[in-house]
Amino acid sequence: MPAPSKRDKQSIRKHEQNKPVRTHLRTVSKNFYKALSAGDTERATQLRDEAQKSYDKAATKGIIHPNKAARKTSRLDKALAGSRSES
Repeated sequence: MPAPSKRDKQSIRKHEQNKPVRTHLRTVSKNFYKALSAGDTERATQLRDEAQKSYDKAATKGIIHPNKAARKTSRLDKALAGSRSES
């Protein structure tokens, strides 16, 4: 079996570095939607701000595509605005 090339090694290393960031993005989004469904708009607002910051930072570092970050934050804003109009 041939040894992995330098590019393969770099790819594996970057994957391991990006993994916790992607996990954090999923977790903060999940917590936002949990707070929203519980009716805690104040906590949801804090989590939305944290999620927006995390998505923007990940997009800047190239972990996710900038359009994906914009789409996700837009959906968070829309969900929060919808819950405020219902209450």
